[in-house]
Amino acid sequence: MDSYRTLKDLLKHPQFLEGEFWRRRCYEANELVIIEGEVNKEIFVILSGQVFVCTDVQISETKKMLSGLCELFDGEEFAHACFFDDEPHCATVKTVKPSELALVDALKLKQFLDRHPQIGYQILSHWMEQILPRLRLGNKRFANLFGWGLRAHKLDANIGIETL
Repeated sequence: MDSYRTLKDLLKHPQFLEGEFWRRRCYEANELVIIEGEVNKEIFVILSGQVFVCTDVQISETKKMLSGLCELFDGEEFAHACFFDDEPHCATVKTVKPSELALVDALKLKQFLDRHPQIGYQILSHWMEQILPRLRLGNKRFANLFGWGLRAHKLDANIGIETL
């Protein structure tokens, strides 16, 4: 059996046809791919190029800034959540340089993987390998930021320290 661990691998599957399950799109440098808060049903694969993932940070009622989360490169995937739910995107994605992306229809992907469960297992396993470290890093960043906030507002002295 052939290995189709990533969506980039799956794009080469003889039954996962371009134009039916996915399409190519070229983006110029600094072009928006996804806007935080919007909803769509496509998962993106970077065929060539580089993207920047960022999120809005509300500083005050009238001020917000864009905060960088990470950069992604050739072969990497993003916007997996639309495979599982219909919630809005939680980040904005913008190209860093001219990029070619594959836009995979999440509903058609789900139907394809239902018909090919061995491939589905490989893809979902790969996604967990990608998503779990991001989730752990996000948790660590949140905890560090929370600790900084407590110290910055001098609330840390009022909290009893408990170790497990």
